[in-house]
Amino acid sequence: MAIRLDPKAADAQGLPVVTWEEDRNLFAPGGVSAARVACFIRPDANGVLQFVSTGWVRHGEFEEARPWEALVSFEVKKADQLYHAGERVLVDVLAGKSKSGAARLLTHDGAQVILANFADEQRSVPMHLNCADCAPVEAATLHDRLRLEFLDRRLDLIDKQCGGEYVWPNDKPFAAHTPPAAAPLPRWKARLVDLAIAVALGVTGWGLYELLLR
Repeated sequence: MAIRLDPKAADAQGLPVVTWEEDRNLFAPGGVSAARVACFIRPDANGVLQFVSTGWVRHGEFEEARPWEALVSFEVKKADQLYHAGERVLVDVLAGKSKSGAARLLTHDGAQVILANFADEQRSVPMHLNCADCAPVEAATLHDRLRLEFLDRRLDLIDKQCGGEYVWPNDKPFAAHTPPAAAPLPRWKARLVDLAIAVALGVTGWGLYELLLR
């Protein structure tokens, strides 16, 4: 249960790169595993600099990019705070009705999720960066690294590299950071995820039995 931050790094242009490996629980994409995540800067087809995140997440694609200029903050949330209403009600019912407490244990998602917030056309939809099975202090450390690299240093980097504009100059080549590819799940891990799903379904049936028939 940990986040393992890589040493501070930058791409060929001197723009920030933050990478790490994190442990994940059975609720995460890929189930119980270690996952690689990378955040970095890359221009789009028009040269507009984008904040890019790669890594499997519950809400979003493996790779997502939004304007770096629109990035306003990072925050840490508990994963179970991000469930939609139907999921939250079902989990609460199962956890509350179990006499042994086993359902409470099996339905608790204790992961820590880092969110990136943007003041763009999707300002109400944060970008999910990860879903780490870790201590709160480790999530806070990662949060501070992201804030330092992509927010606190941003204006100085933009002034130095782009003359104050969030657009990469046409006359300057750009060597983009190469993130880890989206690897397929190993067969044994896929079976482990299937087993976790089966257990979750069994707990659901058990909880409904206790709720409706006892």
